[in-house]
Amino acid sequence: MQETTPPPPNPQTQSFSEFLAELFRSFEKEELRPCVLRNYEGFPSSNVGSDVDFLIRRSELPRAIRALQTLPGIRIVGYAERHYVAHLFVEGVSIAPGIRSLGLDFGWSLNWKGMEYLATEDVLRAATPRQAGDLNFLVPSPVHEAVISLLSSLLIGGWLKEKYFPKVQKIFSGASSEATAALQPAFGMKASMQLANAVIGGDRQKMLNCVLPLRTSLVRCGLLHKPIRSFLSVARYHVREFAVRCTPETLETVVISGPDIRARETIIEGLLPMLRNTAKVVERRHFGLQLFPADEAGEEVAASDMHTEDRSSSSISIAMIIRWVVEEWISQYAKRANLTLRFDESSGYDLLAAPKGRSHEVLLRVARSLLPSIELWIRIEGAKEAAPCVLKARMHRVILNSDGPAQNMMEKAYAAIVDTLARRTDGKLKDRF
Repeated sequence: MQETTPPPPNPQTQSFSEFLAELFRSFEKEELRPCVLRNYEGFPSSNVGSDVDFLIRRSELPRAIRALQTLPGIRIVGYAERHYVAHLFVEGVSIAPGIRSLGLDFGWSLNWKGMEYLATEDVLRAATPRQAGDLNFLVPSPVHEAVISLLSSLLIGGWLKEKYFPKVQKIFSGASSEATAALQPAFGMKASMQLANAVIGGDRQKMLNCVLPLRTSLVRCGLLHKPIRSFLSVARYHVREFAVRCTPETLETVVISGPDIRARETIIEGLLPMLRNTAKVVERRHFGLQLFPADEAGEEVAASDMHTEDRSSSSISIAMIIRWVVEEWISQYAKRANLTLRFDESSGYDLLAAPKGRSHEVLLRVARSLLPSIELWIRIEGAKEAAPCVLKARMHRVILNSDGPAQNMMEKAYAAIVDTLARRTDGKLKDRF
């Protein structure tokens, strides 16, 4: 394990408009003209959505990544790739007070379960220029934007996203034949007309009733007209989705430990909003068992203060540590959405931090060999406390002084987390590209 002093806090961020200007200039240098799929109405000053969605050709992804990497003051802190899209998270951009990161999606296929419902080349070919301030970029044609905004929730999720529906309904009403024509290659005439009529009429239930016929028609049309390509696309989709959702590939774990429960609570509660948009999901995980009891002051009894020579106490500790290790491994494979940044508050790491006694030495050897690796261990200690390093050598550990101001601790913890995420993401991108 590498024990480090927390890097100095750097809360300086660019405004959203500054970031967009630099980003589009970088795109031009890479000879890229990605299509902004939606939520561009507030450009360049504000972002209407939670992230920015670009449509590109798959072969253009390396250049899009390179364009991001050359931006000054920006760090890529998260990357997850699915069969049809790459999710990136960049730190150093403020889209709202207190938020320092932004999500970017570079998609190259508009599909459901690998079955394409709108051809990427058709969308890019029909894209229209748009100007917002000094920015010049491409957006989909009105009909294509309406179809994408509607089906991204209706077809894929089986629900209607009301945020986009007024605009979708307006476009379908004014260009019903064009909308039906855009849907027909993927769904056939009957299903396309049923959906278009339901949208124009504003009948939510009829639109929801169209979901199953749309999916059935999409699969049938794909297998009839492009059987081999459709089969391979579906297979690749499910293989990639399994890797994203059911393996540790897209899980970043930060352990926050220390005997002061209140200090841990303060740090984590403050970090959660600060780290928004550094991953698709930023979550807090509570361990089911408290390995060490809390005293009257709200502090956990340190592992070194336990009577480890007592056999019953040792047996309980062994049972708890086994359950802890099992739950840690199970959590590695729990279903997740895209990229997850998880805060783990397991008090078992305090046991590893302060071993004492023969029974604890046995537990340490077992835990060290069986525990899944974590990216960063942040330990909160008082000025007089010290803990030896006992975990895996590749893990980074940061010690924070709980006697200092809470805001200072949070900034140092934030800087350590972002630095770790950026370093790991850089390694992923080097391996991928």
